[in-house]
Amino acid sequence: MSRSFLLLAATATVCLAASTVSAATLTISGRVLPGTCTLTAPAIALDPVKADEMVQGDNKLKAGTLNFTGCVGVTKATLSFAGTAADGDAERWKNTAAADAAVGVSVALLKGATGTDYIKNGDADIEVVVSGATASYPLRAGYYLPAVAGANAGAVQTEITVTADYE
Repeated sequence: MSRSFLLLAATATVCLAASTVSAATLTISGRVLPGTCTLTAPAIALDPVKADEMVQGDNKLKAGTLNFTGCVGVTKATLSFAGTAADGDAERWKNTAAADAAVGVSVALLKGATGTDYIKNGDADIEVVVSGATASYPLRAGYYLPAVAGANAGAVQTEITVTADYE
């Protein structure tokens, strides 16, 4: 074999190898978020109660839960609560039903699954530990009757704004 034939064969092989090379662009994207979660506060539908069967104090307490999901860079949430306090009772929430409102009845909101600590308008600094990407805060709501006399049947409703600050 001649030297020029070998050189020609080697050049052809390099050209063939070069023609099989391809290129691609790898795109990587993301987003840096401030520490945050998605907070959901499902409605708590209280069970009906007869006006003449209510006792002074809390009635028909029902459990609810504030849920935190999709948490990123968060180890703790600090909750605050705002709304309208019951007339003459800063511990409870005013019945703000727009039509056919029950008279003499307000709404109680209590911390946790047990206990007697109320959550009231303006409460803040309620801490919730966040573990991983989720957390929850149990609470209870119910009717509140300040005095046995004077309760009339009707609708009961209140709206409370819950704000969470994250660390």
